[in-house]
Amino acid sequence: MRHKKIALTGGIATGKTTVANRFRELGALILDADEYARRVVEPGTPSAAALRELIGPGYYHANGTLKRRELRERIIEDPALRDQLDAVLHPFILQAMWSEWEKRRERNPGAVIIFDIPLLFEGGFDRDFDVIILVFTQPGIQARRLAERDCISLPEAQRTLSIQFPIESKKVLSDFVIENSGSLEITLEQTDKIWKTLSE
Repeated sequence: MRHKKIALTGGIATGKTTVANRFRELGALILDADEYARRVVEPGTPSAAALRELIGPGYYHANGTLKRRELRERIIEDPALRDQLDAVLHPFILQAMWSEWEKRRERNPGAVIIFDIPLLFEGGFDRDFDVIILVFTQPGIQARRLAERDCISLPEAQRTLSIQFPIESKKVLSDFVIENSGSLEITLEQTDKIWKTLSE
């Protein structure tokens, strides 16, 4: 599967980063959508200008950086804004990631390259990939992990998770599923097993 277009996805606080790091340790090249998302909102970029025009100056610090928490809270309350943000930013993010994919394929044709995209299904990007790996955890565990990680209330964590695509629907659309509700050892065992298939 080395020449397939491979995507890794999973909701907030599911342990997707742990799985991505394991794949990296095993030899995969990881293209992290969150990293590219941060790049495209950096002051001075065309995508950042388009974003500022959409949301206005109230969501920016004096140095020009985003007030991420305030914007996230607004998105939770306003699904229409989320759709508008996606329409503005996703093309820039994907263009940057596909460009990097091409460069890495040229430099290392035998590498396993994995796109790490948290909102793969929500953005409708799943159709662009040959192989999809989903990391999930039981909803109650996921909400608790998110609340602890971001120091927010459990109800706030549950509201954040409610805007994501239903997990059962994601499972049906995925080629591999890793459940991260138990121990780290069990999660890594599942990851290693999938890696054997990816690296064939």
